[in-house]
Amino acid sequence: MKDQMLEPLSGTLQLGARAYGALWNGIVGGRIEPGTQLRPDAIAEQLEISTTPVREALHRLEGDGLVVKLPYQGWFVREFTEQEVRELYEMRAALECFSVRLACERITDTEVARLREHQAVGEAALRDGDMDAYRIYNRDLHAAIMAAARNSYLSSLMGQLTLQSQILMAKTIRLLGRPSRAIEEHHELIELIANRQTKAAQKLMERHILSALEDIVRFGIRGHAEAADESGGSGLKSHGGSDRLLRRHGRDL
Repeated sequence: MKDQMLEPLSGTLQLGARAYGALWNGIVGGRIEPGTQLRPDAIAEQLEISTTPVREALHRLEGDGLVVKLPYQGWFVREFTEQEVRELYEMRAALECFSVRLACERITDTEVARLREHQAVGEAALRDGDMDAYRIYNRDLHAAIMAAARNSYLSSLMGQLTLQSQILMAKTIRLLGRPSRAIEEHHELIELIANRQTKAAQKLMERHILSALEDIVRFGIRGHAEAADESGGSGLKSHGGSDRLLRRHGRDL
């Protein structure tokens, strides 16, 4: 690779966990794109460690659903089909709408104040054009609403979706106009929750999640497919004989 996407790791303790963190941040932050091949030797060289902790990290990421391993080819950052994205966001919308309903019933004044603090952080990040900070704010705000619902089973189910959602979220926050619309919806949502307006808050959350879905499908999934068609379909690789597609984009790591 010409570009150094990962910083070297210092020290010797828990290198597997630290390699996992470095790769996770690279993937979720959008610096390592979907479809990128993840070569343990190249990653180990960038992180200045051996390949053993890198392979440990890749196996963990595979378990998280962020990375796939193809027979005789190696590991790749996962790409999603349109159907997979729709199923993921439909489930996320259902869970987050339910979390809003419970939050409207159970949230405390302290938690409402915390939501407004998160919102202030997000607005500052957007003004500064700091999309990494904006991504973290977006994640933390949704997590705070989920926490206010006070339902451990709901949180557990949402946790299973969050890791995969993070990859797709990295796309939506870079779509022109999407962050501004989302932050306005967040502001309105916080006030609806604070005023215990359950039905309106649920309706807004559903629209918020499903509009993100449509943006991903329109500008992410279909946009990539159209670009591949224009180039004659080169660079597309079938995933295990199914309809999943891994696009190399001419890059590896």
